[in-house]
Amino acid sequence: MFDEKTVNQLAQAVAARIIPAIQNGNGAKATPKRLLTIDEAAAYLGRSRSAVYHLIARREIPVVRHGRALRFDIRDLDRWTEGDKV
Repeated sequence: MFDEKTVNQLAQAVAARIIPAIQNGNGAKATPKRLLTIDEAAAYLGRSRSAVYHLIARREIPVVRHGRALRFDIRDLDRWTEGDKV
């Protein structure tokens, strides 16, 4: 169906897109994100965006404020969820 040259070119094109996504600029593996946005935090917690805003308003969830921007430290979220276990 495809000759070897075409397959190799396709593999190189795919690798060129994937490798930068899993590495940062100096070739080391990318580190996971520590501060999450409201949408990322909601997805991480398995809750809706409005539910997370509700938790913020009631001061039940740890949040980092950078001016008007809200960020969630993933380690704080992990500790917060651990506190809900019975």
